[in-house]
Amino acid sequence: MISLSILLLAVGSESSVVITEIMYDPASPERSGEAEWVEIANLSSSKVTMKGWRLDDEDVAGWGTFDESLDPGQVAVLINGDATSADEFRKAWTDDPDAEPDFLIIPVSWGSLANKATADDEVLTLLDENGSVVAKANYQIGNGWPPRSRNGSSIYMPSPSHASMNVGTAWSQSKAGVHGARACNPGGVFTKPDIGSPGTITKTTAPAAPAAPPPPSPSPPAPAPKTPAPAPAPPTPPKTPDPPPADDDDIPY
Repeated sequence: MISLSILLLAVGSESSVVITEIMYDPASPERSGEAEWVEIANLSSSKVTMKGWRLDDEDVAGWGTFDESLDPGQVAVLINGDATSADEFRKAWTDDPDAEPDFLIIPVSWGSLANKATADDEVLTLLDENGSVVAKANYQIGNGWPPRSRNGSSIYMPSPSHASMNVGTAWSQSKAGVHGARACNPGGVFTKPDIGSPGTITKTTAPAAPAAPPPPSPSPPAPAPKTPAPAPAPPTPPKTPDPPPADDDDIPY
């Protein structure tokens, strides 16, 4: 399954590489898991070197190691290198067999996957070169996991995450036309139209951050205080006329 628009997490290799899809019961005939495959993806923002890594389960069947690296967001499909080849797988699962797929195809020595897995019967584990667990998926029939396929469908995580690998309800059965799933082309060990989405992981988007509130509008400037108009000047009182000069007759002697 591949869409490089997945949510990239800045975490260590122990939680950055995740098992994202498992084809454990293909419709194509199988005696020793010829048409089985397992998809892994690097969900981190850093390149992961997988030198000496291997798949394993709870039984003693030997799984071969592989040396590859995964870029951030890159997907790889581990196939049964004892029964098929990367070229044969590419022709079966890509629309253009001549085009180089945008995911890795890694043939490994296969240990086979249980078709009627239980809680104790199939603990699919990805180990690093030191034998430390990188990823683990204890798929099973029941306990919230998708029912066993009757048409050769894989199971996959619609929202891949390290925390969901052992949560049955986080897995779904592949359906053609949904999340990149399609029927494979017949050829080699792929003799029936198995359904899956190898090389395609579904898009996971981070929740959008809440928008910052708009800055408050600037307060309008306070109006300048009005200067009171000067009081009108009081009216000028009328000028008292000077008394007329006295006549000589009025002057006493």
